[in-house]
Amino acid sequence: MPVKRGVAVWISGFLTFTAALSSFGTVLYLIDETKGPNFIFRPYLLGDILGALIGDLTVENYLWIFLTATFIFLGLTCFIAYRKLPPDPDIVKMFVKVGGNLAAFKKTQEATATELAENIENNRKTSRNLFEKVDTNLEEAKKETLAVMEKQEKTIQKVRRDMVSTVETKVGETRGEMLGALKKQEATMREVGHISKQGASTLMEQRAQLEDMRIRLEKIEEKMMLPQPRLKSQDNPEEIKGIGPRLGEELRAMGITNVGELIVADPDLIDEKTRVSRDMAVRLQATAQLRMIPGVDENDAEMLVDAEVTSLRELADQDLVQLGRKIKEIAKTYVEEGRIPEDEKPTIEEISSWIRMAKS
Repeated sequence: MPVKRGVAVWISGFLTFTAALSSFGTVLYLIDETKGPNFIFRPYLLGDILGALIGDLTVENYLWIFLTATFIFLGLTCFIAYRKLPPDPDIVKMFVKVGGNLAAFKKTQEATATELAENIENNRKTSRNLFEKVDTNLEEAKKETLAVMEKQEKTIQKVRRDMVSTVETKVGETRGEMLGALKKQEATMREVGHISKQGASTLMEQRAQLEDMRIRLEKIEEKMMLPQPRLKSQDNPEEIKGIGPRLGEELRAMGITNVGELIVADPDLIDEKTRVSRDMAVRLQATAQLRMIPGVDENDAEMLVDAEVTSLRELADQDLVQLGRKIKEIAKTYVEEGRIPEDEKPTIEEISSWIRMAKS
């Protein structure tokens, strides 16, 4: 159909062009002074046909005929070119097929959107359940840690009271005996003091011996006293090595005001709210726990963390020999780096005391 229409437009346009060209030719004859409007002539091709039909015509008559033909053919050309064609069945089928595909695609898209919304809702519920479970586990771990710390503190206080009571009793008895002996000796010396200078010299020696005994007794008393923790749960976070004033302010801003709250805090939350990473937060918490054991100072706590001991429970479960070997190698490195002097390397007795204190 489009091909036929194009051929018809081409033919009609050619006839329009021919009629217009003939009109132009007659105008030339019309303005020619030697011919004029009454000049009779026969146009090429059309002249013989028209002459045979209607006879000879003047230039003016041919002009009107060609102008009329030009407008007729021009109108015909426009009618053919702009006439609305019936729809092509193939195109109609194509549009119907495209519409069906679009409807199917719309249904598929709606089903996909519904499935995606369901998946998002399921993921949201799963994430919420997971976070609730994590919060529950953290709360249980917090309660368990606080219970262990309270139990340890009560045990330490009981042992300290028992030791102090025993030491005070023993020291009181020993001091009483020594004072009695001293008074008796002084009385004896007063009785014999007038005898000779030799007696006075003996008295001075005995007094010196008594003073020496008193000093030894005080040293024994110091050794018998139970060591106190270097760090307590109510101390400020800045008491921990690695926490400066600025980090301390950040911890307080998130509600951590003492060592006990730092130990039970979520390291992921510390990583999110402060300048330190999660690994650093875990190390600070481990150092704080270990420093709450009597006899463990900053360097001791760092060596234990380097030995992969990060909590009271892990320390309590350690084998003395295996832990002693690890601490020995780590302490050797500390001495070589100048972090501790040679005489501050932990002894096997001190390591044994740490494990015993962690178990109590």
